[in-house]
Amino acid sequence: QMAPAADYLFISIETLVNGISIAIMIPCVITLIRTQVIHDNCKVLLVTSASAQTLLLISQMSLFANNYITENLLPKSQQRSPFIMMQYICFIMSSQMSMVIVLERAYAVWKAAEYEKVNRHLVSLLILIGSTLIMSLLHVYAINWHDWLYESIILLYAIEGSTLIISIVLIIYARRKIRVLPYDGDRLRAKYQVREVLDFPIAILPSIILSAIMHTLSLVPTILLSNDLVTYPVSSVFYFSIHSLNCIFTKLALIACHKGMRERFQRMIFRVRCDSRKAARIEIDAEKEGKEHFEQMRAAWDGP
Repeated sequence: QMAPAADYLFISIETLVNGISIAIMIPCVITLIRTQVIHDNCKVLLVTSASAQTLLLISQMSLFANNYITENLLPKSQQRSPFIMMQYICFIMSSQMSMVIVLERAYAVWKAAEYEKVNRHLVSLLILIGSTLIMSLLHVYAINWHDWLYESIILLYAIEGSTLIISIVLIIYARRKIRVLPYDGDRLRAKYQVREVLDFPIAILPSIILSAIMHTLSLVPTILLSNDLVTYPVSSVFYFSIHSLNCIFTKLALIACHKGMRERFQRMIFRVRCDSRKAARIEIDAEKEGKEHFEQMRAAWDGP
């Protein structure tokens, strides 16, 4: 058994990485909420996905705190711990939400002109979010009470692989849709919607690929632990740290690759820096994003 000092070191590293991830996640969520250059439906789904990842980080922090307070630094098994189960649910839900978001963007291209006229499909959004939550609960139930560990891993890879393939197909389809839109009264509105959608799958592709890589890395300590090749503290520090970093890496990748989100994030960070230095406050509103909106409308009008 490892010395107590080493156990405290490992849980301290987990807590530090998780705490930093929460601090970074907050401005990412604010950016998604304030971004004006994506459709309201897509924004609601993105915020839901980010909220699930934030809850994942909070559940991990609660687990660390509970283990620290109870001095349970070398647990034999925490599979059915409420904190671990919440972490599983949020992890699975965030993966499923990626597919839901891409499918929503695909529908936006298919019904481009009609979709742009409606701000928010509240009932449809509630059904989609509720369905992903129910599927996540069933997934966790299968893992904990039917030992579907490897089956669940295959299913998650299938979800992420399908999301990647749909995103690539969506990019091709959106580019083709722009060229073949009919010349009617809804052409401008439809072209703007399709161009907005085209930006999103291009931006989310690096996030999906990064997520698959991080999920694969998180399996390594779990497999090593199940074969008694490493101790629980060593496996735990890598497993939870990888999941913490995955949350912020995927959202930062999405924001960095999407022009509207990236500019909103940069303006928000710049404003915080200015305030901290007591410099002149910069009035940040939707003006720049509004200009970008009209630039995209003009491109839709002038494009082929």
